[in-house]
Amino acid sequence: MGMYASVDLVLSTLGVITNAITIRTFLAMGADDGVTVSMLFLSSSELLCCLAALGQKLSILFWVTEMATKYTIRFRVNPYVFNIYFGNIRGMLFAVPSLITTYLAVVKCMCVVKPLSFKNTFSVLVTFRVMKFICVIAVVTYVPIMATMGVTDQFDVKINATRRSMWFSPYRDLVKSIVWNGRDTFIAITSQLIIVTCVVLMSRSLIRTVQVREKMRSGTFSRQRTDASDEVVGAASKISGKELLVIKQVIFISIVYVVSNTPKIFIFLAVASVPELTQGGLYQNLYEVILKGKEHFEIYASVFNIFIYYKYNSKFKEYCKY
Repeated sequence: MGMYASVDLVLSTLGVITNAITIRTFLAMGADDGVTVSMLFLSSSELLCCLAALGQKLSILFWVTEMATKYTIRFRVNPYVFNIYFGNIRGMLFAVPSLITTYLAVVKCMCVVKPLSFKNTFSVLVTFRVMKFICVIAVVTYVPIMATMGVTDQFDVKINATRRSMWFSPYRDLVKSIVWNGRDTFIAITSQLIIVTCVVLMSRSLIRTVQVREKMRSGTFSRQRTDASDEVVGAASKISGKELLVIKQVIFISIVYVVSNTPKIFIFLAVASVPELTQGGLYQNLYEVILKGKEHFEIYASVFNIFIYYKYNSKFKEYCKY
C-alpha cells in the first residue's frame, strides 16, 4: 500500500496539474459547442478526483508510517480517517467522469451514424443541463453512504490512548451494498457496454466516411457501385477535417476510459463471487491491494486525456501554448 500510494501520489499530482492546464485552455477557447462544454466538465471532475486521490494517498503514507514505526510515530487523528473520507469522495465523484464520457460517446456516435438528423441536437444549453443533472445525480445517490460514518474520540489499542477515529453505522454494509450495486456497479458495467458499442459504431462509420471522401476526391466514386447509405454519402460531403479530428478525439477518450474502467468491473464481479473480499472481511488485505491497483488505472486515465486533446484539437493546441 505504501508503494501504491507513492506512485499514485506522483500521478495524482500530475493529474491536478494537467487538468488545471486543460480547464484553463478550454476556458480560454470559449465553450461555444456541446463537445467543448462536455470536455470542460470532464476535466473539472477529473481535477476534483485527482485532488481527492492526492489527499487519500497522503493519508495512506501517514498511516503506513505509523505501522512501519510500530506507532513510535503517531498522530492525534488516526490517518485512516482521511483515507476513508477522501476515498468516499472519490467514490462519489466516480460517477461524473463515467457518465460524461458516456454522454460524449453517445453524442458523437449519433452525429456520425446519423449526422443529418442529430448534427444540431446537442447544443451548448442542452449539454449544460445534462452536465448539471449528472453532477446532482452523482452527489445525491452517494449521500446515504456518507451518512453512515463519522469521526469520534475512541480508545485505540494500538497506541494505548484515545484519539479521533472512524465511526461506522451498523447499517453501513447494507447501505453500501445497495448503493454500490444500484449505482456504481450499474454505471460501470452499463457505461462500458454503451461506450464500447459507440466506439465500434463510430469507428466503422468513420472508416466508411473516409473511404467515400477519398473516392469522391479521386473521382472514382460511383453511387451505384458502393454500399454506402445516403446518410454516409451526405456525411462524407459535409464532415470537415476538424470534425473528423473531434470524432477521433472522442474515440480515444472513450478507449482510455474503457481501459481504466475494466479493473473496476473485475473487482465488482470478484466481490460478488467472494463476499469476504471487502473491507473488514477475511481477505481485506488482498482487497486493499487490488483496490489500489484499480485506483492507479483511474488516475492514469485522468493524466492521459490532455495528450489526446493536444493531438486531436488544433484550437486546444493553439491556446495551450499561452
